[in-house]
Amino acid sequence: MIKHASHAVEGRMLDAAGVAGALRRWVPLGATVAENWAREWRILSVARNGATAYPAWQFDQAGLPISAMRDIILSLRPALDAEDMLAWLHAPCAALGDRAPCDVLREDPDAVKAAARQRGAEPTRYPMAG
Repeated sequence: MIKHASHAVEGRMLDAAGVAGALRRWVPLGATVAENWAREWRILSVARNGATAYPAWQFDQAGLPISAMRDIILSLRPALDAEDMLAWLHAPCAALGDRAPCDVLREDPDAVKAAARQRGAEPTRYPMAG
């Protein structure tokens, strides 16, 4: 089982207002844009201190989601929940030369998508009840 990423390792996290504020243009109902993107699997969201948080590294310079995130999330969803996805994205990955996927995402999104597909195809490692 993957251990959840520590808050120190996660990097900068944004709330919904922070996501809307990072956009380089006005967006109607800006505070809901992050929720919509998360619901559409375009970005990863996790619960932090009773609120929803969004890792800042998944957005480009204009504040938009990095397009590869949807494929990455959909590849990982069968095997990992949001917390475990976040942990995987911050952990060294052999397929990426022992670099964390979140550190490689902007420079080589296709490599991260391939690594996510590989990880998503692996059997889950959760202990069996009983």
